[in-house]
Amino acid sequence: MAYLPNTTVEHTIFVFPGVYQEQVLIPKLAGPLVVQGYTCDTTSYSNNTVTITHTMAQRDLPLEIKNGRNDLISTMRLKSRSGVKIYNMNVANPAGPIDHLGQAVAVYVDATNYGFYGCNFTGYQDTLCAHRGRQLYARSFISGAVDFIFGMRAKAWFESCDIEIRFNRARVLGSSGNGSTYLGRPWRPYARVVWQKQLSDVANPKRWSTWNDNNNTANVYFNEFNNSGPGSVTGQRVPFSGQLSASVAITEILGATLESEWWIDTDFI
Repeated sequence: MAYLPNTTVEHTIFVFPGVYQEQVLIPKLAGPLVVQGYTCDTTSYSNNTVTITHTMAQRDLPLEIKNGRNDLISTMRLKSRSGVKIYNMNVANPAGPIDHLGQAVAVYVDATNYGFYGCNFTGYQDTLCAHRGRQLYARSFISGAVDFIFGMRAKAWFESCDIEIRFNRARVLGSSGNGSTYLGRPWRPYARVVWQKQLSDVANPKRWSTWNDNNNTANVYFNEFNNSGPGSVTGQRVPFSGQLSASVAITEILGATLESEWWIDTDFI
């Protein structure tokens, strides 16, 4: 990345197969950027051959560092505001379960207009931080165990993604994980999430939990629409969640002009 000319011209980085053990920073660029990992099938994450991995958790940072801690530990740190499309990349932070200061981010998106296509993000706690801006995740895989998709100021849309809960790095298969996890919990008073697709029975019947016992949920927006699957029965939901009468359209999140925007690959939506 350090050798990219900082011009308004679109640039493409093609990454050959391999496991790259490093942190990657995409800095503020003047022009748009495409990052393409080698694969025989660009439409899915299943045949990705490029992995970027870096093991680091918040416990590894000096305590005197107060700001930007999630950013500093991330395997992939994304700062450019000129539009970025990333295809067929695996990104991992394999720090695993840690009792204290265990946040270990794989991908930290700190700018707007990012599209991720056929990507695979894995971790344990805080895998993906959609921190700010408009973001699209399409036909991708995201896994973790604790708060593994989170953010503060982003508008993020997840299109045809596989989201997998893990326990001690092991997959939850069959009936062993029934009711064992929640769809989410509000990190801040105005948390907003809509789930509209399919729910397996790994989800707790209450669906959502509070951050702690003193959590104010008056302005939380946690809703579902027309979900299917064994976890879609709605009888035991928490009182601060709801059921929508109509689906949320992608244009409500990413804007009415999304089909004409460079960073949106319409083949994936």
